[in-house]
Amino acid sequence: MDAKAAFLNGDLSEEIYMKAPPGSDTHDGFVWRLNHALYGLKQASQEWYKKVCIELESLGFTWSMSNHGVFIKNDNGTLVIVAVYVDDFLICSSKLNTIQHTKSELSSCFDMKDLGDAKWILQMEVTQSDDQKKVTLSQSQYIEDILERHSMANCHPVKTPMESRLSLPVLTESEVDVIIYQQLIGSLMYAMVCTRPDISYAVGVVAHHVTVPGHIYMKAVKCIYRYLCGTSDYKLIYHTTKGPNKPVIYSDSDWAGD
Repeated sequence: MDAKAAFLNGDLSEEIYMKAPPGSDTHDGFVWRLNHALYGLKQASQEWYKKVCIELESLGFTWSMSNHGVFIKNDNGTLVIVAVYVDDFLICSSKLNTIQHTKSELSSCFDMKDLGDAKWILQMEVTQSDDQKKVTLSQSQYIEDILERHSMANCHPVKTPMESRLSLPVLTESEVDVIIYQQLIGSLMYAMVCTRPDISYAVGVVAHHVTVPGHIYMKAVKCIYRYLCGTSDYKLIYHTTKGPNKPVIYSDSDWAGD
């Protein structure tokens, strides 16, 4: 769901005045006092978040200790989760009628737009199976965008994100543009934390040198991009299982060097 004109719902705790906009009938020398938050105010996003917390708590939700943008509720034995990102509300539950009830409650609090089943959120493509037992997350479009942005779209793909037994010495002076290097790392980190845990080790290694990067570090970063170029269609899949779950444990992230 999407909250329409979200920031206008915020209540102001301070007295804030603004100059009258051009075309208004306000006399010269007069200003307007704001009764509610307005887009462009430094307080707008904070006041909107406070309003969201108040309304969701009134509906029986509690916010997660690990992520204050996630709210949880036990609705007569059924778990319902609402994840909030600015004005977007992602609602999850095992029962459709619980989701519909939550949508109705949210619509009574704010002017909401129902966007239906989640398809895209935070540059992730969401796909659900027909039986609702499998959810797939993909960032293929995002990966293609960062490859294009960093002039790596036509690079030669590789099969691993990092060379085996790669040694990166600590430098005292930068050999490459620090800002460009940090931009390359930042783009990788978003994919890593969302849908591509397979590049976590490699990104963690090159991220240790964001303040004093060198040519060998840049080569290692571009290796990760070449790996993504050949695996941009990889997806993260969550699915239910029948019977007892069988845990799979991975140790030694640098498996290629073992």
